[in-house]
Amino acid sequence: MHQLVKAPIELVWDRLNTHVSRAMRDLVDARDWLTVFILPAYAPELNAVEFLWASLDLPPSSP
Repeated sequence: MHQLVKAPIELVWDRLNTHVSRAMRDLVDARDWLTVFILPAYAPELNAVEFLWASLDLPPSSP
């Protein structure tokens, strides 16, 4: 993708274990054109749909 757009790339990742692994950090560090922002563990203010879910009175889901 970087070669295609010929511009820096910025990624926003959640804290999925593969996103924060040592291997992924090494991969990102080796690419000066890549910037990664890791979201906080819980940040409903960064996810607008969280306000919607919080305001709905839904019954618990069954498995």
